[in-house]
Amino acid sequence: MSRNNTPTTASATAIADNYTISIGRTHCSLLSSSIGASFSIFVVNIVVILISCKVVHVFLRRLGQHQMISDFIIGLTVGNVIILRSSMEEHVVHSIAHISSIAFALYLFVVALEMDPKTILRFSGPHTRIAIIGIISTIGVTLFSYTLINRAAPSLPIKPSHPIISAISISLAATSSPILTRLVTELKIHKSEIGRLAVRTALANDLLCTSLMCLGVALYTFHSPYGRTSSAAISATLRILVIAVQAWLILKLINPVLRKINDRNPEGKPIRGLDMAAVCGVSALLCYCSTFIGFDPSFNAFVVGLCLPRDGRMSNFLIGRINFMLSTIMLPLYLVLVGISCDFGSLIRAEKRSNVYKMMIVGLIGAVGKITGTVVYSIRHGMKWQEAVALALLLNIKGYFHIFCAHNAAIAGVIDNNMMMVMILIAIGTVIPTPLVVAFIVRRARARERGKPMGLQWSKPGGEIRILVGLHGPEDVPMAVNMIEAMRGLGDVGGGLAAFVVDMVEMTDKAAATLVHGEGMEAVTVKDEGIVEMREQIGSALEAYVGESGEGLTVRRMLAVSSFDNMHEDICSAAQDCLAVLVILPFHRRQLLDGTMDAGHPGHCLLNQKVLQFSPCSVAILVNRGLHRSISSSLSTAIQNTCAVFIGGADDREALAFASLISHHPAVKLTVLRFLTEARNKPSGPGRRVLAAAGKQEIEHKTDDEFFMGFYERYVEGGKGVGYMEKNVESGAETVATLRALEGRYQLFIVGRGKDRVSVLTAGMSEWAECPELGPIGDILAASDFSVSASVMVVQQGDVARGFKVIDDEFLPL
Repeated sequence: MSRNNTPTTASATAIADNYTISIGRTHCSLLSSSIGASFSIFVVNIVVILISCKVVHVFLRRLGQHQMISDFIIGLTVGNVIILRSSMEEHVVHSIAHISSIAFALYLFVVALEMDPKTILRFSGPHTRIAIIGIISTIGVTLFSYTLINRAAPSLPIKPSHPIISAISISLAATSSPILTRLVTELKIHKSEIGRLAVRTALANDLLCTSLMCLGVALYTFHSPYGRTSSAAISATLRILVIAVQAWLILKLINPVLRKINDRNPEGKPIRGLDMAAVCGVSALLCYCSTFIGFDPSFNAFVVGLCLPRDGRMSNFLIGRINFMLSTIMLPLYLVLVGISCDFGSLIRAEKRSNVYKMMIVGLIGAVGKITGTVVYSIRHGMKWQEAVALALLLNIKGYFHIFCAHNAAIAGVIDNNMMMVMILIAIGTVIPTPLVVAFIVRRARARERGKPMGLQWSKPGGEIRILVGLHGPEDVPMAVNMIEAMRGLGDVGGGLAAFVVDMVEMTDKAAATLVHGEGMEAVTVKDEGIVEMREQIGSALEAYVGESGEGLTVRRMLAVSSFDNMHEDICSAAQDCLAVLVILPFHRRQLLDGTMDAGHPGHCLLNQKVLQFSPCSVAILVNRGLHRSISSSLSTAIQNTCAVFIGGADDREALAFASLISHHPAVKLTVLRFLTEARNKPSGPGRRVLAAAGKQEIEHKTDDEFFMGFYERYVEGGKGVGYMEKNVESGAETVATLRALEGRYQLFIVGRGKDRVSVLTAGMSEWAECPELGPIGDILAASDFSVSASVMVVQQGDVARGFKVIDDEFLPL
């Protein structure tokens, strides 16, 4: 029996073991599949949230709204729509909460890293004084109104009341400098005086208010780092002492090391991975070491960022990477978390609605106090009251910092959810109406004398000529230098040349993440490594040219940061601000090595078309074929032989005016080619409109003859060395044949766009033109089958009609 039972027992044990193993494997597979499914749901939820934020922002951006508004709308939608809230699992919300806990520290760290306290708090300008007056007035009015409201009715449920209401008053006094900087840039007022003043004042305000908040957090943390209750005064004193020692160590020990790391990683070379990891690790360690002394790590991150040097490649690296991560992932997720935690229906259902109303009144009174203090001080120091009010409204903008403070206070149980939602509504309410304020500022800043045409034809003899040259990159510098050098003679105008060179940078998410306040004419600048390197290359080339250019020339740098859909507003406003008579832009197509033209950048093409449509002055599009081969001031090979084509019309007259200016350069040999026809293009048929058109055309021909006769007598017969050719043609085909016969004889052609020209000499050309922005003649000359060495400048006269309020174009001056 025993022999027979032994194998049976063994087999049963083996079966049980196999069954247990199979159960374990099944359980493990189910667990792994569950984890995989949960992770997939988490990823899907995060991706859907981020995409939704981007889609909503695309629409709201057209209204001038900041990304914070679209992110908060998505959060409110997810949190308050039952179906959407139930579809999001709790672990997703918890994961977002963990991500968001880091976002506040990173945000304050990078905001402080962008600040230079020595520059911001310099009392030489009005921005610091305006910031201080606004802070004092806001805190005073808020505390006074809070005291009155509590005496007139039951007090607000705030414990402890005095520290918290002080924090609320500081929060109401603070201005969100990152939000203001981004909005001022996107809404095109960053080059105006009020735009620059607003950005600098916001930086000073943000620095002072956040520092006061850090001091308050250090003073009113009542527990020691080891969890034992200790004296508040002793604990606060030790905490402030440790923070001061930490700041001293950073300034004396860490900063010299960072400077050596910057020297080890010069511009133009990749950053060493070890240095990158060391900087990130030391920064994180400094930010979170404050937990050992009971100080909030987020506010300690602000202190650390304030002590680290603002300049240097490593600082730019940290600013760019952290801002990009915050703007694309962390801040949208945080605002979604805040929106989920907000139930605005509870404000209506609140048992003590009076507390909600009182808190809202306190917030509104605090905003009024800041506006009043800023307006009074600004008016007393010479600012007009309209601009003072606009500046005060801009400086009242709140942002992420205010939402962070309200949400964290609610989590800590210091304030209830209703009070948190009121504070968030106050912060959001200051951002939404900003586009209306900016529209008012634009009208004030762009105000110019109506009816004054801006172009080369109307330049005063002896006055300074101002031009604006747009560059997409270092490859456009030789073109700009050659054009600037060609105009240095200025002909009979002779008042000097001022060239404003604009670096045109596309506003991508990466570029937007590195926007910081600038110096001089620019309220903001970009710290992205690639853009900084590009601008340094352009600056070096321009400085080398200016150093050899001699007298009579002024070159100033400017920056336009925007999407290509809106960049024309930057160019047009800059041209208006600097009173330019001509804007020169590179053609969107570039020449390849084999001589042909590439397909071109569609964004550059759109920019040129919009500038041609909206520019307040004349515009020239330059097709560069050969100008890149010379950056010398001699122009001996670049544009030695130049041909100006004249058919007729306002654009051709402006092109001839430009040709007359460059003809005085000793290296330029100008020849003027005029096309004539015996048959005038007369409209046929009865009607008042036909007669009016005929009359207008006759006036146009008369103006062309008078203008060209004046040019001929001065530059051809006057012994200026300008050549002259005259061709009689009767059709567009003959015009094209004449132009093709000139191939290889000239390095530069100057033609008018001819947007309003009606002539048999160009009949039918516009129908098959490949690039309408060049006009019929310019399109032929710019074609790859015409020439591989001749550059083309297409000139359009400034729209005079935009400066006059007329009913009929017949009454416009010619």
